[in-house]
Amino acid sequence: MNKDAPKTDALRKIAVYVTNGSWSSSATMPREMFYVAKTFGHCGVTVDMVGLDTRPVITLGDIPITPDTGLAASAQYDAVVLPTMAQVNAQALAANAPLYPWLQGQHRQGAIIFGELTGVFLMAEAGLLDYTTATTHWHYADNFRRRYPRVDLQAAEMLTVQNRLYCSSAINASMDIYIHLINQFCGTTIAQQCERFCAMGSRRNYHRVSINVDDFKQHEDTAILAVQQWLEKHYAEPVTIPEVAARFGISQRNLTRRFKRATGESPRGYLQHYRLEMAKELLLNTQNPIQDICFDTGYESLTVFGRRFRQYTGMSPSAYRENGGKPQRKIFS
Repeated sequence: MNKDAPKTDALRKIAVYVTNGSWSSSATMPREMFYVAKTFGHCGVTVDMVGLDTRPVITLGDIPITPDTGLAASAQYDAVVLPTMAQVNAQALAANAPLYPWLQGQHRQGAIIFGELTGVFLMAEAGLLDYTTATTHWHYADNFRRRYPRVDLQAAEMLTVQNRLYCSSAINASMDIYIHLINQFCGTTIAQQCERFCAMGSRRNYHRVSINVDDFKQHEDTAILAVQQWLEKHYAEPVTIPEVAARFGISQRNLTRRFKRATGESPRGYLQHYRLEMAKELLLNTQNPIQDICFDTGYESLTVFGRRFRQYTGMSPSAYRENGGKPQRKIFS
């Protein structure tokens, strides 16, 4: 039994959507990687090929794939993978229209949704990425921006993660996410063995791109979501709350009230949270001097940074780095 595996015997279910014109390799890769994972130990995961229905689809290169099930008969999944599509024009996207409400339902019930490269277009068509950060293949970035102006596209990023929505802009980044899912569903030991077997020695550290602010985005105030995204982009700059309020055309009092109601935290507290989460990641995943990390995360005083960090984690920045990190999240008010 894998000692690092999640403490549950529940079978985890992954859906891989298959559609005409998609890349067969992006559909088969997750099934193959989880197959490899099972050779290293207990990994209670099933991977279903899910189509609009059960009729065979013809993928790029005229390679047929027969779905295991159709949308109507499919189950609730823990994760849904959307493959790279060769064409993302209006006709191709319209052909997948029944997928979009199904995706919304899967995500609403707690599923991770992962779009590979142009598969991110399917997430955006479903409306899942509105007011959310995303990435996609660089060649299609301009098309994506024109079609989905409410999505914060960061095409230079290899990976983006927000609110259980995972996007990748390259094949290697997609493999990173599969290793992350194997780690989550099957345990660290199996994930490490699978990574070595697949010769992924140059993999980016997954957690460096994942600053966890999902808990603060479970609300429907789109103006506050926009403020959150702006703060996340400009956290390293000397930001003041009156400046933020003026930028978004909201009085400071109203901004503070709405922000607190939506997120449970003040705008200033949210900014501190994001800065300190970023500092934690930099301490664990880089060799940057602590003074540089202080300035890179928006603090102008090493003394203030050290005091804030100790309040947040219960230890100094140097001790946090030396001990490998023991997060003890506290909320600023």
